Amino acid sequence: MNKLVAIQLEPTQRLIDSITECWANEDAIAVLDPRSPRERIHERLSALAPHQLIDADGIHQFDSSPPPLPPDSRIVITTSGTTGPPKAIVHSAQNLMASAQAISNRLTIDENDVWYCPLSPAYIGGLAVIARSLLLGNRVLLTQQLDQPSVDAARAEGATLTVAVTAALSSVTFDAFRVVLLGAQPPPEQVPSNAIVTYGMTETGSGVIYNGQPLEGVEVRIINGVIELKGPMIATHYRDGSPILDANGWLTTGDLGAWHEDGSLRVLGRASEIINSGGHKVNPLRVEAAIRSRFGQGLDDLCIVGTPDDRFGQAVTLAITGTTVPELSQLRSQLDALERWELPRKIVAVASIPRTETGKPMRKVLASQLSSR
Repeated sequence: MNKLVAIQLEPTQRLIDSITECWANEDAIAVLDPRSPRERIHERLSALAPHQLIDADGIHQFDSSPPPLPPDSRIVITTSGTTGPPKAIVHSAQNLMASAQAISNRLTIDENDVWYCPLSPAYIGGLAVIARSLLLGNRVLLTQQLDQPSVDAARAEGATLTVAVTAALSSVTFDAFRVVLLGAQPPPEQVPSNAIVTYGMTETGSGVIYNGQPLEGVEVRIINGVIELKGPMIATHYRDGSPILDANGWLTTGDLGAWHEDGSLRVLGRASEIINSGGHKVNPLRVEAAIRSRFGQGLDDLCIVGTPDDRFGQAVTLAITGTTVPELSQLRSQLDALERWELPRKIVAVASIPRTETGKPMRKVLASQLSSR
């Protein structure tokens, strides 16, 4: 029986070697970030139910009777937990190879390309880079700290491809790379010429939509406004054996979408995060984008959520950090790109915006915090 081995190591060559050895034994791996809060690690271990744990001190037996794994399992990874406790998703060898080949074909990757991975391998955005590099024979460079010197050092070592979240573009430049894959967060207003905006989920094993167009083998449809996906790289089961796909092989993403006139996909945000204010449906991503576009760098971190309101059911509420908080009337008067029902009705100063380790805002947590004030 193949095992599930949790690996709790810093992103160094030792991590890559451990993954390689596990796969050679036909075992599945799950990567944990040793810098995560202890409670978060325990939460993930509970969802993963591994047989063994590898950390800086060695190999430890973890669970003597975990749920069985399908024999071709290679990665078990938890979701980011933005909408609830993390779920553990099982990716097969077939899933991983399908993803690697589709991405390689889209980016015309050859043996001379080198990946630079500044994302945590505890999440699919980082781990997928390692997986596709091992499967296709490309070299991969990992980092424990994202800054311009580490980016420049990676380029000096031959790195040509990288992955990033939008927030990273404000502190480092990736201009010298052939391709930068952007994911996990909404793209910037001005996308760098060498960047590709990707869309995917933990269940899809990496991005499956590149600049609005599906990778080879990926099918997309929109049912009742929600994006659904089908393809050979999409996982079929959770760790507990429950299915991810419907009877016809479709994944319901929970994300709202629409088609551009040119046939490309437009992702509109999580359906569960839509605010219902006075009968009007408000997309928080659209409001946040309008605020950032109008006020630029004059504001610190911000997040739009719905808070309870006696009149409207939910009030569009802007939570903002920092010492510079605009007047509500001033902000509303300058957001002429928004409909009147999309305009924030409240502004609340907060110490910080709760986010996952991948930078996604935890809107339900924030809304609960504001509602209890």
